[in-house]
Amino acid sequence: MSHTRRTRAAVVGCLAALSLLSGCFGSGGSEPTAAHQTRHHRATESSAPTESPTTSSPTTAPATTAPRSVLTFSPKSGGKHLDDCQKLVPGDDPAEFLYYPVLVKVPTSVTLDTVATDHTQGVVDAAAWVAPAGPTPETGTFKGWPPPKIVTGDTNLQWSERVPAKGATLDPGTTYNVFLRLQVDPTPGDSAVKGLEFGYHDASGAGSGTWKARTTFSMSC
Repeated sequence: MSHTRRTRAAVVGCLAALSLLSGCFGSGGSEPTAAHQTRHHRATESSAPTESPTTSSPTTAPATTAPRSVLTFSPKSGGKHLDDCQKLVPGDDPAEFLYYPVLVKVPTSVTLDTVATDHTQGVVDAAAWVAPAGPTPETGTFKGWPPPKIVTGDTNLQWSERVPAKGATLDPGTTYNVFLRLQVDPTPGDSAVKGLEFGYHDASGAGSGTWKARTTFSMSC
């Protein structure tokens, strides 16, 4: 019996000794284990997917609205066979033209604010008028100033009925000639008028209109 107790005591002693040794090894390895766990936690935090920055959905640009216009042109803007060439000569200083290329109608009463050519270098708008067209409306370009009787006495042009374009009132149901006095300098080479630009106002507010055609002024016509 006493031997058994010693054996058990020895076993218990050995187990106790092993436990102490294990505790020593465990305490010696606890710091790297704790350090490893800390690094792992930080790595987990840094590698965690970050929240995508909030981006607003692309905004749609507001649709551009074409300028309001009630003007009707004859011939139509940009129509075929509207290219013209007017002859310049070396003695022109400057060359002067009566330019009446288009007829205008409106559905309601409007007041003109501006009438001007869209032109290149060498062209000057010296004056602009409007007049109600006669029974057989005409358009054209005439070189020389003042215009001769064949122009001013034409019942279809009604030259004597003209008024300055700026501030003129256009009435519905009437067709109007638009007259411009152009002064063209021959020295820059070819010059051009690319159409007419109108600004006006009526009961609905301001509006504009553009009539496109090309007249070239050149010594090579």
